[in-house]
Amino acid sequence: MKQVTRLINAVGRSVYVTDGSYRTREYSAVIQPLRYKNKMYLNGEVNDLGHYAEGYYLYIGPPDISLKRLSAAASITVSDGTRYKIERSESVYYGKDELYIWAVLKERV
Repeated sequence: MKQVTRLINAVGRSVYVTDGSYRTREYSAVIQPLRYKNKMYLNGEVNDLGHYAEGYYLYIGPPDISLKRLSAAASITVSDGTRYKIERSESVYYGKDELYIWAVLKERV
């Protein structure tokens, strides 16, 4: 578990979660564009994170920052001010231990 957290901290970006007046501490998480299996990026664009087509992103974050029980207005905000809506999230376990949380995000405009 500690190795997964160390890896997220090493390669992640500084982010925080907000939901109304609720705000988490800043922490590291990996956010990257979702890639399609066939590697076709028709109508796609390139941004500072890489190539994306529909504005959907994969989030991998630490298990101690829960994305459950948040409202539809909740956002994950990156240190550069980019905000993302949480479309779906799940925990990944190794036995009974929660290793990390993954989510599908959509950029808020």
